[in-house]
Amino acid sequence: MSISRLPIAILVLALALETAAGPSSATTSALVVAQAREADKRPTLRPPTVGCEACLVISDTGDTLFQRNAAAELPNASTTKMMTAVLTVRAGVLGDEVRVSDTAAIAGGGGLDLKAGQVWSVEALLAALLLSSSNDAAIALAEHVSGSQEAFVASMNAQARRLELDHTAFVTPHGLDTAGHYSSAADLAIIAGELLEEPVLREIVGLRKAAVEGPEGTVTIQNRNLLLESYRGAVGIKTGYTLGAGNALVSAAVRRKRRLIGVVLRSADSFADSRALLDYGFAKLRRSVLLERGAEVGTVVLDPAGSVRAHATRTVRGLALPDTIEVSFEPARSYDLPLAPRDVVGSVIVTSGERVIDRVPAMTRSRIEEPQPSWAVEGLATVLSWGQWIGN
Repeated sequence: MSISRLPIAILVLALALETAAGPSSATTSALVVAQAREADKRPTLRPPTVGCEACLVISDTGDTLFQRNAAAELPNASTTKMMTAVLTVRAGVLGDEVRVSDTAAIAGGGGLDLKAGQVWSVEALLAALLLSSSNDAAIALAEHVSGSQEAFVASMNAQARRLELDHTAFVTPHGLDTAGHYSSAADLAIIAGELLEEPVLREIVGLRKAAVEGPEGTVTIQNRNLLLESYRGAVGIKTGYTLGAGNALVSAAVRRKRRLIGVVLRSADSFADSRALLDYGFAKLRRSVLLERGAEVGTVVLDPAGSVRAHATRTVRGLALPDTIEVSFEPARSYDLPLAPRDVVGSVIVTSGERVIDRVPAMTRSRIEEPQPSWAVEGLATVLSWGQWIGN
């Protein structure tokens, strides 16, 4: 054997040892699916008892947890003001002062009792709009943003088209009964989601009351949403009532970092119906065991050292729909042999849709020894040693 062949032989030996020490594949799929399905055993829920003509409750991942006539086109009263508030904030007028017009002043209703010629801040008008359902504030904001109610309503309908709200049409910025003005429970849930994306609006709708400064001093505005006082985790959003629409309520609540939005239209008791919807939604997403501690989640194959099974190091709990749960095993990039019981061999990732619920270490329960060189490797080492002796 010539000296020129030594580098090639050394390379072969290095590759052989690297293959022996490194993972070749992870056979996880079948084990993971079986484990995920086993964790999903839950009792069947009865549908909520509600009297609303149209309603629904959705999760923060967009899953519809319950719906009744969610696409029905119905008068929606002051829930309209959610869109008015969203467009006002996105017009970049926060910090502006608004002079009340004669048209806005005669609209009346909603706590501030605006008078023509008065000057109010946009923030004060938004509080009145969303908490006490001020119709005059809706008109004042619309005129300030777009110059006229008609131009502002055109913007409302344009935004509805952008959001693909196929069952919504606006005629006014306030929602008083008007021919051709309507929305649906499903569409209102989307608008509610848009509102909650705006920090200033999210803060306003979560207030039980707000003190605002006006031309005649401080005015306290009470929120008409009684859920904020009576429902655990309630964070908003908007009440509504007209003779044509009946009682309407768009609600939202957060528990254990999960948010639900409920919409109720034409209800004898919108608060009771909303509580029932939210209760049902949280029950369906109730915090439960999604993965047991010690559950087998995959196998790491270390050829020729053998294979080792991976187990979750702790229990994973969370609020999630059973049929959205996925459990995956991510092997470590490399391993130092030997492996002892409780050595970490990778990670377990529990997801619901695109949301990662938890990531926990995966460990082995058994030992795997460092592989001894095979006769071929031993022979190669002998040849290398002999080659070095010849070279010397």
